[in-house]
Amino acid sequence: MRKLVLLLLGLVLVAAACGGDEEPSETTGTTETTAGAAVTVSDTSGTTSPGSMEEEPAADVEVMVEGDDGAMTEGESEVTVATEAVAVAEPEPEPIDAEVTLRALGPVRIGMTVDEAASEAGVEIRRDFGRQSTNACYYVTAGTALRGVSIMVVDDQIARIEIDSPSTIATRSGVGIGTSADDLRQAYPDNIRQANDAVLEGEALAFVPNDDFDADYRIYFEIENGQVARYRLGTKPAVDYLRGCPEE
Repeated sequence: MRKLVLLLLGLVLVAAACGGDEEPSETTGTTETTAGAAVTVSDTSGTTSPGSMEEEPAADVEVMVEGDDGAMTEGESEVTVATEAVAVAEPEPEPIDAEVTLRALGPVRIGMTVDEAASEAGVEIRRDFGRQSTNACYYVTAGTALRGVSIMVVDDQIARIEIDSPSTIATRSGVGIGTSADDLRQAYPDNIRQANDAVLEGEALAFVPNDDFDADYRIYFEIENGQVARYRLGTKPAVDYLRGCPEE
């Protein structure tokens, strides 16, 4: 009898151990956690057999971000990366180390073409459209390489060079913007003449060469408050024009 009871008890235990498999609960998505952020992927296409070759629709993605207090908040589903273009400016050319003579400013000589002057000076020379011009007469500049310098071109040749502030270029004798009229006369005791007709108003002094070969060349110094305010050099008649290029 005892053996029969033990046998029945064993059968009951076996039946309990081999009970029906629990059906898996249906889930709507999976959650993965990476580096503190939980990403929930919800499958909107229903179930798909592992061997299916059909393309599944794109899944909705919700990004859950863990804050400093541990709370999970819904993050942005799209990330836009903005890029800002940064313009790289070309370096400005170094100022030309030059001095003024009766016929030239450094490598830029009266009688040169613009191309010849640009080649000799090693800088770009551009048309100055801000100055009055005609078909036969116009201005060019060399930018920062020759600050305060304007070059008049007549019949395709450089005929006049104007030096104004903030240029610090001076003559071989050291005369430049800011030089006093008295020092100017002392620098050229045999060549300075009064030339007020070379300016629209005020005072001007002219350097007049002694050599007949240079008779058509002049340097005109405009005087304001007893000092050189600006000056110009060139050949006649261009150097005598009071308003730059004459009107046609």
